[in-house]
Amino acid sequence: MIETALLRVYGDAPQKLAAEKDRRRRTDLLIVIGSLIVAFGILPFIYAALVVDTDLASALTGRSLQHILLNCAANFIIMVWATRLQGRFDRKLASILTRLLLVHGVLAFWILVARQSYSNQVMLMAAGGSALLGPAVLLIYHRTLCTRVALLGPWHPLFEKLQRPCDHIADPNADLSGYDILLTANVGVMPAEWATALSKAMLTGKPVRMLAEFIEEDHGIVSLEHFDLEHLPQAGLTSYRTRKRLMDVALVILALPVALPLLAVGALLVLVTMGRPVLFVQPRVGLGGRVFQMYKLRTMQVSATKAKAATTGRDDIRITPIGRWLRRFRIDELPQLWNVLVGDMSVIGPRPEWTVLSENYLEQLPVYAYRHLVRPGITGWAQVKGGYAADLAETRAKVGYDLFYIKNLSFSLDVQILFRTIWTLLSGSGAR
Repeated sequence: MIETALLRVYGDAPQKLAAEKDRRRRTDLLIVIGSLIVAFGILPFIYAALVVDTDLASALTGRSLQHILLNCAANFIIMVWATRLQGRFDRKLASILTRLLLVHGVLAFWILVARQSYSNQVMLMAAGGSALLGPAVLLIYHRTLCTRVALLGPWHPLFEKLQRPCDHIADPNADLSGYDILLTANVGVMPAEWATALSKAMLTGKPVRMLAEFIEEDHGIVSLEHFDLEHLPQAGLTSYRTRKRLMDVALVILALPVALPLLAVGALLVLVTMGRPVLFVQPRVGLGGRVFQMYKLRTMQVSATKAKAATTGRDDIRITPIGRWLRRFRIDELPQLWNVLVGDMSVIGPRPEWTVLSENYLEQLPVYAYRHLVRPGITGWAQVKGGYAADLAETRAKVGYDLFYIKNLSFSLDVQILFRTIWTLLSGSGAR
């Protein structure tokens, strides 16, 4: 039955692959044309307006025009380069930001060496433009075109967990050139004839991935049953900690002009509608298992906050109408910016848990302790992917997301979480 089903689903793989190739070529062409229009049809006028001590017509002539076009060319390179990246989105995002520094760095170095006339305003604006346009094209390309994936060798049960279209290739002599990623259940047990096929594919630049690892990245969650401490990047946890701390402080300072007025309004609404206390203070478990006091705007009745109820569920009757609105847009969590400033929390990380619940989860789920390897966060991978947890089953899933975050701890993943959080705030989704 399985072989028949696979034949029925994947029997037309060559035709689908050819159609996908045509679609990708058309998309590439449209992105190149769009990038040309933006880079050389729109941006030159924006940059020309930044050139001081001259009018628009004069800025678009002579050396000023040459300088502007060089920066526009850098923008065009970044936009086109974004379509050539492969892999997980946060890694592609990190790659495009690295290429941004490379392209604009080379341009600045050449201008200095060649003693070309330049405008600081134009160069800074062009770098900022690349920082926006590159990820924008990357997101469009990532969303529009699916990655072409092939599973090689004998069929494997994990194949059913894939969340994207995938072709099962059972013939070692099949053409693999049209695929972006090649998956194998276990290289060590692959038939001998596949070794040659995999070697040829790798020589052409095709990435060969383990099926279980690819599914983990595709779902964004670690399997607790197969988790091992060796999977965690020991060096990454310490080397990134200082940079992450600096980023936390910078983000809090940048957020204060918006956060303080919202916090003042939220506190006033709580005071008028529910009275004192305005703040909800509770002991939470942080980095290394250290207990700290976490602050939030109160969103429940006083009797409910003093109760020993474990978690907040969906449509919890203890939450007041004003409290529900504050939770929807996460205004109740703004006092935690103080926790970030004093070092108890990070902007991004696993959600800090109440000490009582943390002790219970540790007894039932020992792997839960590994969440304390990093500072807890106001937002995090588990929050943007799975929301909040109200029972042990949901907590298991949340821990899987948290371990995925710790395992892949990086600046690019933090940036992706920030963008997802901003969307969550604007949409008001996922609140309890």
